[in-house]
This record gives sequence, C-alpha cells and structure tokens, in this order.
Amino acid sequence: MNGGGSVKKSCVVLVVEDDAEVMSFLDELLSSTGYEVLKARNGVDAMVALTAPEAELPGVVLLDINLPLESGISVLSFLRKVMLSGLPVVVLTGSAGQEEEEAVRELGISHYLRKPARSSEVLSALERALD
Repeated sequence: MNGGGSVKKSCVVLVVEDDAEVMSFLDELLSSTGYEVLKARNGVDAMVALTAPEAELPGVVLLDINLPLESGISVLSFLRKVMLSGLPVVVLTGSAGQEEEEAVRELGISHYLRKPARSSEVLSALERALD
C-alpha cells in the first residue's frame, strides 16, 4: 500500500463519473493514496462492472448522480436489488437538489458529498465507508 493513508478492507474503488476531468482527478487522488481504481463512465457500465461474472467487487463505490444512460439513482437502486445491499456507496455529485439527496439517502448511502469536494473530504468519506 502506498503511504498516503491507511486504506482498509478492499482497496478497490469503483468510480462512476462521466466528466473526464473529474474522473482523472479522482483516479490520480485515489491511486496515489493506495486505492485500486475501477472506472465506469455511465450508469450502464457501472451496472455491468458490478454484476459481470468475472467482476472484481469493489470495497466501495464513488457515484455521481448525473450520468448518461442510467442515472446514479438508478444505479444505486439496482445495486440494492441485486444482492449488493451492503456495498458502501459514497455519492459525489454536482447536483444540489434536495429531492435527489433524499432519494439516494433512502436507498442507503454511506456519505453524500457535493462537487467540488476537497481531496480530504473524498478520502475521509471513503475511509469511513470502509470502516
């Protein structure tokens, strides 16, 4: 493990983010802190990544809400229905809608972060989700 923090449990994070710049930032941040990063650029890719027979299940999902093809809310709902109800999910979104926040909280998330989030906030939320 790299010396950037104490990553617990599975060090694999599935980052579901359609913005290339944000994805690049998160990939660099998480990789430099000792996480292995799996990437999905839309909701459909995320669902496939989590349910494919050969899939490596992550220890936590870092999920945007506003995604192409399937929204983050759809992805989260899907996860909770396919035997992944215990998989920790941290939402990181630019969406500031109260309705969306309530919807994802009802589906069971570990943390809700708004973009732009500081690196320390993202890392702290992931560490707490893995505890």
